[in-house]
Amino acid sequence: MAEMKVSHLLFEDDTIVFCDNDCEKIVNLSCILIWFQAVSGLSVNLTKSSILPAGQLDNMQILAGVLDCKIDFFPITYLGLPLGAKFEEKAIGTLSLGDLRNRLSG
Repeated sequence: MAEMKVSHLLFEDDTIVFCDNDCEKIVNLSCILIWFQAVSGLSVNLTKSSILPAGQLDNMQILAGVLDCKIDFFPITYLGLPLGAKFEEKAIGTLSLGDLRNRLSG
């Protein structure tokens, strides 16, 4: 079995998983999520989830089908903050440090 390196960010009930666009790895991720649901009793709502490609990928429809989720594109807003926006964009420039603290503190 191939080595699977996954990086992730967790915040309360939100998770971001970074991984390669390898179909086998996405199938493994899907299995991990199914096992998580079975062991924890918690549900993962993949219909609210998105795959966000970094660059041009030819197999996005297949990968989204494996996870049964939608395809989205950067920039997006995650936890009220811009994610993937270019440094010069207004979406970033309008946020102050106070706004960031308030949004992150809940």
